[in-house]
This record gives sequence, C-alpha cells and structure tokens, in this order.
Amino acid sequence: MLKEFLNRLRTEEMPLLGPNMWLITTIGLRLPKSKFKRILSFIFHEIITLFVITQYIELFFVTDDLDTMINNIKSSSLSIICVMKSNTMLFWQDKWQNAFDYVTEADKFERKSGNPVREKIVANYTKQCSFVTYYYYILLFFTNFGVISLNLIVNMPSDEFRGALQNGTVPFPHIFSAWTPYDKNKDPYTWLTVAFQAWICSIGAIIISGYDTTAIVLMIFFGAKFELLRLRCAELFEGEPVSEEEFDERVRQLHSLHTQLIKNIRLVNSLLSPVMCLYVVLCSLVFCTSAFQLTFSTSISQRLMLGEYLGFGVTQLFMYCWISNDVLEKSSKLLLGPYESAWWAGSPRQRRSVLMLAGQMEKAYVFSAGPFTILTLPTFIAIVKGAYSYYTLLRN
Repeated sequence: MLKEFLNRLRTEEMPLLGPNMWLITTIGLRLPKSKFKRILSFIFHEIITLFVITQYIELFFVTDDLDTMINNIKSSSLSIICVMKSNTMLFWQDKWQNAFDYVTEADKFERKSGNPVREKIVANYTKQCSFVTYYYYILLFFTNFGVISLNLIVNMPSDEFRGALQNGTVPFPHIFSAWTPYDKNKDPYTWLTVAFQAWICSIGAIIISGYDTTAIVLMIFFGAKFELLRLRCAELFEGEPVSEEEFDERVRQLHSLHTQLIKNIRLVNSLLSPVMCLYVVLCSLVFCTSAFQLTFSTSISQRLMLGEYLGFGVTQLFMYCWISNDVLEKSSKLLLGPYESAWWAGSPRQRRSVLMLAGQMEKAYVFSAGPFTILTLPTFIAIVKGAYSYYTLLRN
C-alpha cells in the first residue's frame, strides 16, 4: 500500500522527486509561499530545537547516574543531528530549491531521450530511488515505534516493576532524558511528558526520513547522470558522417551538461558536508556507547532498544557512504566516454575537441563530511572499526 501511494506521488512535473517533495513539504522542510505559513514552519521546527536543548540541560542533573547519562548522550547526539538537518534545510532553502529544480529538469530531459539504453538507465535509477525511499520509511517507522513503546511494552506488564514505580524506587521509563520545569515522574505530568516526547520522536523520525531520502535520491541521480553523460560521449560520432556544425553542437551540449552537473554536485555537497561532518563524529560516539551498554545491560527492553539504535545508525551512515562511493566510481569512469566514441573517424580538429572534452571530465567527484574525510565505503569501515576500538578501551 505504501509503495502504491509513493508511486502515485510521481507526477509529470516531478517524475523522480515527487514522493520526497511531498514529505518534506508536509513536514515543513520545504517552505510554503505564504509568509505566515513560513513563520509557522520556523516556529514548529524551533520548538523541536528547544526540546533538544533541554536534553543537554538534563545532563547536568544526571551526572551521578552513569547509565542515564550515557542514554542521554546517545539520544541527544541523534537529536542534534535531526535538528541540524531541519535547520540547515530551512535556512538554506534557496540553495536546496536550486538543486531540486536542476534534478527535476535534468530528469525530465533524460526521460525524453527516446534512446533504449538511456531509458534503461533511467528506469534503473528510478527503481533504486523508489527502493531506498520505501525501505527507509519502513526502517524509520519501526525504529520510531520501538523507541516510543519498547520500555512501556516490556516493563509495564510486570507487577514487580509497577510496584517499584509506585514506591518511587525506579524512575518512570520516559522516551528521552530531558529537563522539564516540573516533576515528570509524578502524575499527571508523567503521561503528559510521555505524550509530548512521543510526538517529538515521531516528528523527528519524519524529518530524518524526509531529509535523508531526499538527499540520497539526489546523490543517486548524480551517479546515474555520470553514466548517461558517459553514454552521450560514446555516441559523439554516431550517425556518420558527422558534419563540423553537428559535431560542435554535440560537444557544446556535452560541455554544458557536464558543467551543470558538476555545479549542482558541488552545491549539494556544500549543503550536506557540514551535516555529515557532525554525523560522522557523533556516529562513532553513538556506536561506542550503544555497544558498551549492550555488553553490560541485563534488561531485555534496553537490549532491544540499543540494537535498534545500532541498526539505524549503521544503516543510515552506510547508505550515505555507499551512494557517495557509487558516485565516485561512476564519475571516475566518465573519462572513458570520449575514448569509447569513434574518435579516430573524426578530423584532426574534432580529435582535438575530443581530447579537450576528456580533459574536462578527468576529475572524479565524491561527497565529503566536512574538510576531514570523504564519504566512501572505506570511510564507513574505518568509522565502525574506530568505534569498536573505543568500545574495547572502555570495556577494559
């Protein structure tokens, strides 16, 4: 049912980004034209930012409880990534819109080619984008459901736990460790806090889903665009004999397509890089603390929740590194395109143009995580290994 719903969101105006634009527009990450609605969107997202600040305030009150402090650090690390994603998309709205416009127009241009080989590439990247969007939504849904309900489902049926809760010997299992100006462990504030935190958790999951799937779909398209551009280069001398005027027009189009592609890759990388830099740093911390707690935890609910945190964090980082690595490979092979054409059949002037075109396409491109590292599979492996090293150090 979800898959059919997402497919219906693909319209003639947005054949690729339709589902992603619908979600980020619904959650307020894509600002409406109305000034009043824009203000409401900012207020809505800044309420979530304010809640994340209360998580860090709570750290000063739980320093005597190591387990609670680690839980706070773990959840607040993911929360700060969430609000950074939402705020950067809001404040850099014009830049994001420029990227959306380019991908939409470039995608529609490729769908009108009428070339069977290109149509196969278009079908492949559309299918890949659908797969990523669909399964990412499912992953976030179950992660969100587990975070909200796991403690209550596992602990509440226990008479021993309910008795300890009434005696005040154990705190109420709130979803997040966050400061409140009232006693959140006493009725009626207990369930009001749970309801508010459940709402915050659900909104955060939707924000992460919208941001990540949109960014990953853009990255997938850029990788496919390198494939399509390579194919166009290989067809440079197709339909011999090619006149000088026709050849010049084809070369101009290739230069233009490549220039626009690189411009927008750099634009999207500039938008993603600060977020991914923070995520790479905090991801190691979350992996390490989750593995550390998982080793010494005796609670079933805590073990399941820690497993969810680890699974979600690893999957999220892996997807970015995998798609970015794919872009790197395809962009590094773009250079082969001009040499796969019948360049030897051209005139000396045409062969010089092919050489210049190959020189322009020589550089490979990859997405970065700040100025420190790039998003590739070796980077992902290094992060996981580093987190494991910190874990063994803490354990010993």
